[in-house]
Amino acid sequence: MTNGIFFGTITVLLGTITSLLSFVLLPFCKPTEDFVMRCHYTSITDGFVGIAIALVGIAYLLLPKAQKALSFVVIGLGVLTSLVPTVIVGVCSHPHMHCHSISSPVLQLIGIAIALFGVANIAFLASRNFESENFTNEIYNA
Repeated sequence: MTNGIFFGTITVLLGTITSLLSFVLLPFCKPTEDFVMRCHYTSITDGFVGIAIALVGIAYLLLPKAQKALSFVVIGLGVLTSLVPTVIVGVCSHPHMHCHSISSPVLQLIGIAIALFGVANIAFLASRNFESENFTNEIYNA
């Protein structure tokens, strides 16, 4: 159960950080009266993906039987976090803009970190299930 608390808490923290980065801390272009830049939509999208990651972390804490499935969801949301500023929505095409040089790489890195954290948790859950299966087989064979 300790792993569930650890993974759930860290997932909530990573989701909260992603949302704060997207909504508050990272520099994104503000919408003007004439038009809205793509990076504004990237900020909004990744902010809501961060909220979804935090909610999955809370669900991970509350639903211990769904931990493996929720870990796969965390991996998908981490990949989505990385793909939003690069492929799905994008940022400004000018390399001198802050959203292109700062915000996009930060969101890509945090998305990769979230996905790798989910992969590590699945590996841990698989090893824990493997060890418990070996343990039960040894009891029945004795």
